[in-house]
Amino acid sequence: MSVKRSVLIWRILLILILYALQGLIQGFIVSIPLYLASYSASWKEQGTFSWVSYPFSFKILWAPLIDSIYSRRIGGRHRTWLIPVQILIGIILIVLSFYLEFLLVNLQVVTLAIVFFSLCFLIATQDVVVDGWSVLLFTNSNPQWSSTCQSIGEMIGRFISTTVLMTLESAHFTNKYIRQPLSLPHRPYGLFSLQQFTLFWGVAFIIVSIIMIIFTICKNQSNKVNNENIQDVQEIKPKLFQTYLAILKLFKKPCLRQFALILLTFNVGFAATYYMTNLTLVEHGITRDIVALINGPLLVIHIVVPLCMSRIRHPLLWFARGYIPRLFGSIILAIFICFTPQILHTSYYYPILILLLCLNEGLVYIITVSRVGIYARISDPHIASTYMTLLATISNLGQSISSTVVLYLANWLPKLHAYSIEVGICFILGCIWIGFMWRLMTRLDQLPREEWHLTSSPSIPISTSTTHSQANIIEGSVNVIGVNP
Repeated sequence: MSVKRSVLIWRILLILILYALQGLIQGFIVSIPLYLASYSASWKEQGTFSWVSYPFSFKILWAPLIDSIYSRRIGGRHRTWLIPVQILIGIILIVLSFYLEFLLVNLQVVTLAIVFFSLCFLIATQDVVVDGWSVLLFTNSNPQWSSTCQSIGEMIGRFISTTVLMTLESAHFTNKYIRQPLSLPHRPYGLFSLQQFTLFWGVAFIIVSIIMIIFTICKNQSNKVNNENIQDVQEIKPKLFQTYLAILKLFKKPCLRQFALILLTFNVGFAATYYMTNLTLVEHGITRDIVALINGPLLVIHIVVPLCMSRIRHPLLWFARGYIPRLFGSIILAIFICFTPQILHTSYYYPILILLLCLNEGLVYIITVSRVGIYARISDPHIASTYMTLLATISNLGQSISSTVVLYLANWLPKLHAYSIEVGICFILGCIWIGFMWRLMTRLDQLPREEWHLTSSPSIPISTSTTHSQANIIEGSVNVIGVNP
């Protein structure tokens, strides 16, 4: 095996591990609401916990700082931030492991929200760093490895912290499907506890950080400077100024303001379906381990849909065309779930539920892939990373707000009917939304690309770390098990 090929394999392994750790925390954040639901948390308490996802909606505010402020002694632009962030995450997880079950059982939601908000902030920062580092490592080989490592790594991490966690931690699942077939005695616990899971991955974060510190110490200083193309400290201030100035200039363009309005509001039509479906299933008596299992087939959708839509030419039109089917998919799924108490124990319930979830998730991904395609199509190549991160940030903010609103609103509705009422309201609002926005989206799709660009955009090599693979969409991992839309 050649040295060049060996180096490439080690780089792929490194980035895969970092993305898997990142996906693990994102999936962990997705799992916590299901644990809260199993302990009879109210919709208001779920709404309080939904605030933890907001750091991903504002990471563009500090992403340029990460690209600009660093120490050469610690290892350059990326390891300066990555090592302390990983250590902090590990420490928080280790400490949290001793208190997590107590906090869940006693519904200490505010404390949980503060802790996981901190974790989400650190993971959003790591997301910025790892994206930039992966782009840099694969620039001279095959840049596609960057996107591939992100997709595979994050999917592995989310799968571990959602499906694997909630099934193997469950005493019911492990007794019925593992211990009983192996003629082992039943136990009142799963293969591992939530404390052991959290502690293990906290230690894993620390170990990865230590390995990176050893690697940094052993790495030749001159090679480090050459490979990472580190800039002089004197360039920091103008670079930051140009970055934030470019963002302000973009908002002066009418087309961008109109598209920002679309991104902020489009989720109004199916917010209840997206953020309340799994929680409602738990309320209807489906255990969290079963919820994790029935969401497993959705992983196939996450692979097939992007491949099928890889060559679309008018993503904004696909976005608009996929909106109405998604509205009807949401209402059909909600109607079926409303009958869960009556048909839960029938032989056809779970097959139909999985089919409807897959159909709904396919429609979700049509819109998601289309939206990412819009970002890539309209972004100014001189500031592409900043442009795409700005658009992704606006979209994430709209979805975070909608999740908080629907969960808090549900607290004011009859508990048994909150889900169906909100899905109906969202359906009506979605029909009104598409009626007003259809012509606008058609007109924006016809604009030439140059209309979206800055008239005189300087070449600003910033925020290569902020987005490179599908604009780092976090929204899909918010409430669907194992998802990365």
